[in-house]
Amino acid sequence: MARKGGSKSLKRYAAPPVMQVSSVKERKFVTRPQPGPHRLKMSLPLQVLVRDILKMAETGREAKYVISHSMVLVDGVVRTSHKFPVGLMDVVSVKELGKHYRILVDEKGRLIPVEIPQEEASMKICRINKKYLYRGRLRLATEDGRTFETEDWSLNVGGSLLVRVPEGTVLDKAPLSEGVLAYVFMGKHTGAMGIVRKISESSLLRGSSVTLTLGDGSEISTVRDYVMVVGRDKPWLKLF
Repeated sequence: MARKGGSKSLKRYAAPPVMQVSSVKERKFVTRPQPGPHRLKMSLPLQVLVRDILKMAETGREAKYVISHSMVLVDGVVRTSHKFPVGLMDVVSVKELGKHYRILVDEKGRLIPVEIPQEEASMKICRINKKYLYRGRLRLATEDGRTFETEDWSLNVGGSLLVRVPEGTVLDKAPLSEGVLAYVFMGKHTGAMGIVRKISESSLLRGSSVTLTLGDGSEISTVRDYVMVVGRDKPWLKLF
């Protein structure tokens, strides 16, 4: 009989670039993230984060011990599975060390933890990935799998919500429009942040694109799906 379901394993050479795996010849497999709030190509499992990136453990067994003993929180919620996926803008807190990290993407397209102050550990930015109607009410689906009901029709795909976690309360919001501050999380210009100067609508030959003006005055253009709003005049939260 044919095998049912997807693969439960992941070889290191086939791992997405965001995972920062090494020792491809020394170790054949790497922990595969379980299904969760983030896509496989934009997430990494807690075990890889704790052992390989934060260097809190030397072996996979030690990393599993740290995670299973409720020492690690993601967005204010204790996660005990070493396969739990963390992704863009997630807040990872280590109770024993009293440290908090925000997961961002660097210029090489890798997910990296950036240490943040404690007062920002209860907030995160959620990119709007989908906008739809449900029983006559407007709903927004975000990058991290959350769903919000709103009456603000100005919000669009690519816009963002500033959310308090783990409650899910919306503190601020901004649509993707000219003049806002945006961050590029995929593509050739990954890691860039600048002011939105122009939004070009899609055509038969090409998709919608966004032109950003960076801090040094230069301009870049990227795909609209690769951009998220992170503030208006200045970032809502510390990013780098």
